[in-house]
Amino acid sequence: MASNLPAPYLIADHVGLEVVNTIGAPYGAELDWLVNGQELLSWMAAVGLLTAKEAARLAAALTADDLEKAADTLRALRTEMQENIPEASPEFMARLNDLLTTGRGHYEIETGAEGQRNMRFQPLLETADDLVVRVAVEIAELYCLNTPERMRECGSPTCTYWFHDNTRNNRRRWCSMAVCGNRAKVKAHRARQ
Repeated sequence: MASNLPAPYLIADHVGLEVVNTIGAPYGAELDWLVNGQELLSWMAAVGLLTAKEAARLAAALTADDLEKAADTLRALRTEMQENIPEASPEFMARLNDLLTTGRGHYEIETGAEGQRNMRFQPLLETADDLVVRVAVEIAELYCLNTPERMRECGSPTCTYWFHDNTRNNRRRWCSMAVCGNRAKVKAHRARQ
């Protein structure tokens, strides 16, 4: 599944939070990785929500209108999420619950390399709505398994990205130390000179 956009800038450390970062300007001009249904499939493959084989199968099986509807829904969900970070309102939680009720799938047992067994939910991926549910599950997990103080917006005044702070001391300030953190250090150094 080829994308017309550069690879998404994945820095959030949680797929659910990467949804907010599907729009931004990490390469200069603002890009939207949910601009259409094909880009949605490419983004989902890039963040690991779909395999390349699943993305190709869905691109062939679903109509352009179905994929565009899913992209529209997720763009609207992204906008709602931007207004509900780091704390989610009861209305946003109700919206997520509504989306989650449409999910279909089954549980399966996986055996790991060392023989340990884990049970996991395997969602069905047959319709455009299934794509939306797959993303909604990640957003719901973000809000349920992470504390709001661990969800942060990058400290750079020109950056719009969010990240999940998984550092031990909970003091991460930048989406990327190599990009925004380095720019801040250079700016501070020049100010001292």
